Amino acid sequence: MPYLTPEAVEKCPIEGEFRLRGLDTTRIEVFVDAAFAFAVTMLAISFDAIPSNFEEMITALKKSPAFIVAVAQLVWIWWAHNVWSRRFGLDDAMTAALSAALVIVVMIYVYPLRVLAEGAFHWLTGGFLPGSFQLQSLDELRDMFVILGIGFALLCALFCLFNAYALKRGEALHLDALERFHLGTSIRVWLGSAGCAALSITLALLLPDRFVAFAGFGYAPLGVVLPLIELARDRRAPRKERTLVEGSL
Repeated sequence: MPYLTPEAVEKCPIEGEFRLRGLDTTRIEVFVDAAFAFAVTMLAISFDAIPSNFEEMITALKKSPAFIVAVAQLVWIWWAHNVWSRRFGLDDAMTAALSAALVIVVMIYVYPLRVLAEGAFHWLTGGFLPGSFQLQSLDELRDMFVILGIGFALLCALFCLFNAYALKRGEALHLDALERFHLGTSIRVWLGSAGCAALSITLALLLPDRFVAFAGFGYAPLGVVLPLIELARDRRAPRKERTLVEGSL
């Protein structure tokens, strides 16, 4: 990030209550983009060989819903990083470290994500949609939910750190009161998302054997928690005219 002045920040376009200070693509962003593209490729080729007959092709097509769900989540994570980069344009050692940590977690997370996505569709469709990963016991299923939950919680924690770091650099970035407010809300959103991962892990560890598959529903509150946080944000957001703030709130 070059040395920003209040005058330069005032000229930045505004999108979603934030001035876009990072419209120029950095090498960090290019690295993260390439890593996510590779992760999507891993989802496509790491489990299956190219079909050699019609039956194998149909089996491969039946695995498409799990692939789509897994890719959609990766795209969501990638987009969150992209939005953060466009808003703040930070290109320093801490940004590089957090981005590298994000890539590492995603590369590890992609395997249990695909496995459990396939397993979920296999279970929900009564076996019509196939699953290629074999579990030997319900304890292994519990462990898979725990592994997935830890991965998702780590991703949420990293985005909390991304936003906290941008807030810490608020003076250098010339963040105004509204941007600081929304950064605080974003941190709460990611904390709430991590709470859903913790709920899923807890369910996986505590539910009786016949109900352990329902541990995945620990993420269902995401559809309620996030809208509630955003509703509270809209009610509490500063309504006064945007002004640059040099110091911390």
